[in-house]
Amino acid sequence: MRALLVVLSVTMNLGPGSVMAAERAAQVARPAVDALFADYDQPGTPGCALGVIEDGEFVYRRGYGSANLDYDLPLTPQSVFRIGSTSKQVTAMAVALLAESGKISLDDSLRTWFPEFPEWADGITIRQLIHHTSGIRDYLTLAYLTGKGEDADYYSDEWVLELLARQRETNFPPGSQYLYSNSGYLLLAHLVQRASGQSLRKFSQENIFGPLGMVHTHFHDDHTEVVPLRAYGYAPTDDGYQVSMTTLDMVGDGGVFTSIDDLLLWDRNFYNNILGETGDQLIEQVTTPGVLDDGTMMDYAFGLSVDDYKGLKMISHGGAFVGYRAEMIRFPQHGFSVAVLCNRSDAGPSMLARRVADIYLGMHMIAIEEPPTETVDIELSSEELERYTGDFWEAEEAFAAESRVVDGKLWAIHSPTRRNELVPVGPNRFRMVGTPAEVFVDFTMDENGIVEVTRTINGEPRGRFKPFDRRQVSVDELGEYTGAYYSPELDTHYFLSLDGGSLVFKLDDEAPEELTAMFGETFENPDYGSVIFQRDENGSISGYTLQSGRVRNLAFSKTDG
Repeated sequence: MRALLVVLSVTMNLGPGSVMAAERAAQVARPAVDALFADYDQPGTPGCALGVIEDGEFVYRRGYGSANLDYDLPLTPQSVFRIGSTSKQVTAMAVALLAESGKISLDDSLRTWFPEFPEWADGITIRQLIHHTSGIRDYLTLAYLTGKGEDADYYSDEWVLELLARQRETNFPPGSQYLYSNSGYLLLAHLVQRASGQSLRKFSQENIFGPLGMVHTHFHDDHTEVVPLRAYGYAPTDDGYQVSMTTLDMVGDGGVFTSIDDLLLWDRNFYNNILGETGDQLIEQVTTPGVLDDGTMMDYAFGLSVDDYKGLKMISHGGAFVGYRAEMIRFPQHGFSVAVLCNRSDAGPSMLARRVADIYLGMHMIAIEEPPTETVDIELSSEELERYTGDFWEAEEAFAAESRVVDGKLWAIHSPTRRNELVPVGPNRFRMVGTPAEVFVDFTMDENGIVEVTRTINGEPRGRFKPFDRRQVSVDELGEYTGAYYSPELDTHYFLSLDGGSLVFKLDDEAPEELTAMFGETFENPDYGSVIFQRDENGSISGYTLQSGRVRNLAFSKTDG
């Protein structure tokens, strides 16, 4: 067992092939692994289940925390979790099997299978859906923008398909960029049904889960279904936890229910494939990243990310939906995998899985400078912290960030009700407190102040922010923006009005949300995105476009004077 040899070499001399020595090595690793999950292994809290796989066998597996707080049932490797977007690799495998059988071509246009879609679907291929290069707007964001953003909000597949068919354009020309879109994988689920005559659930059961022996795994396309051994999903509250589940029945972009024990069988198949007819060729296909039209290599394959982690090739995908979080990472050159499934929305399985890999494979990894898990906080005065305050704009994703000193501490302000403390841990470096991931914020300074702010999440750069001066707008000026606005693509009205000197917008049944002036004609709301107003030839406001993460350039027209 190669990974265990690494752990053992730190403490003892191991003879090759020694089973007893390998077991002693596992015992060396386990306390360090358990320490990573200590916060989850507490009475009365949801937690995580872990599986560590070496050469097709578990070297460690256990549960931490509770599967059901009502009955205080423990999490185990047999507990069944919703795994969110970690499901995408199964959907992509189903599509690959259809292509292998000749029932579809990966270069078929989207409109071949979805003739009800507009002409823009002619330029999108099935392959682009798989690699997130289609440019199709994300249906979860679109649904949120219509006012359907709560766990209990229900809508159907048919409603989503109609919503997508109403879109007048894509986020960008297909094949030109990468932008993660759940819509693509929902469409792949319907592609499976239209091409095979079977639901994705039935097709996957007959062609994937059944052959692999994954008896506790299915695509959960009926939210009322009873699931034996289910771990309930939870979200933290001020005084504990609340149930966080969904009424949605969509699958493809997510929806797999599975266990740690079943994921062992899924993992084994990447080394000895028994699915389909082409053996290793199928595995090579689903683990090979896509290519943009300009020849740029990507790191996204068939529902799997292919990256370098500390010098080792790593194939992975995470998942997050309602009260569940998941991550599965694989190091194919070492036959080593880690799966972490959690039933609490504040869990950080991506970070945890990588830390477990560090313990077992550390001696194979390249030492790189990265923020340690345990940082040493630095004391800075309020006056020193003031150097790091300001307003900042992330141009690529079109959103603002703000930092302010309150009661002697530096805070990242997300909205009037959401903020995270920024604790100094090094020169111009801060750790964000209260997030499930490891988030660090670095300030680039010169003699005049802040030049740029960069954010790193779990060691990956995620956002570059430039300082800007907020536009100061009078109440009379804000009045120009009030009125009713309509998006035919959402089939939704937004109503903008003044409330106590602030510009707010409201959907039919939602509470008012503030729009804050940024610069020029750009306003922003931290939950809905940035709004860029347009004026007609007379200088009057005629409409706006909305930029909201995975939805770009969504047009609204003003419908009143």
